[in-house]
Amino acid sequence: MGAVAAVVAVAAGVKMVDWRYWVVVCIWAVWELYWGISARGVKRAASKESLATRIPVIVSLLLSLVLMLAPGWLGPFFGQRISPDTDLLYFAGLALLGFGMGWAFWARHTLGSNWSGRVTIKEDHELITRGPYRWVRHPIYTGVLFSFLGTALALGRMGNLFAIGIMLVVFTHKIRLEERVMDQHFGAKYAGYRRTAKTLVPFIW
Repeated sequence: MGAVAAVVAVAAGVKMVDWRYWVVVCIWAVWELYWGISARGVKRAASKESLATRIPVIVSLLLSLVLMLAPGWLGPFFGQRISPDTDLLYFAGLALLGFGMGWAFWARHTLGSNWSGRVTIKEDHELITRGPYRWVRHPIYTGVLFSFLGTALALGRMGNLFAIGIMLVVFTHKIRLEERVMDQHFGAKYAGYRRTAKTLVPFIW
């Protein structure tokens, strides 16, 4: 994801000397590297969602990435600044981005070989309830949303708000699909888990 973002950013005319921007891009590049490496060695899929439902999700994710890291590429409206360019906002956003990334990495590591980018049931699929899964059922999405919020706070562009909106729609859609699949596969066990862990935000929702 980070490599794609860098290419898009160059196409959008972002100055190479804008070190603050490139710090954010580099953090997202770490995300892409970790996700690519950790995707190796996952369990084989016993069943997975169709390509027809997956394609709109991929397109939406790419669009949200552009809106988050290179919104000006889609026009001056999306590239306009909507918050003050201050050290306080930038570093607060950077801290929130780092927290979101760390939470998502922890969740991904905890999920291990049960992970999949698509709505999938793996062979010998386990119901993971440890780590961040003790508090929320979809902690990777939680981490990504915090990362997007942090990026938006650090960069302060109109397109960032649209990116967050798109991610909320995508994650709501995926959560609905995943919950249905997990209910069908784990039955009462998953129903019990749903009573002990929130959806996205610990202790709240």
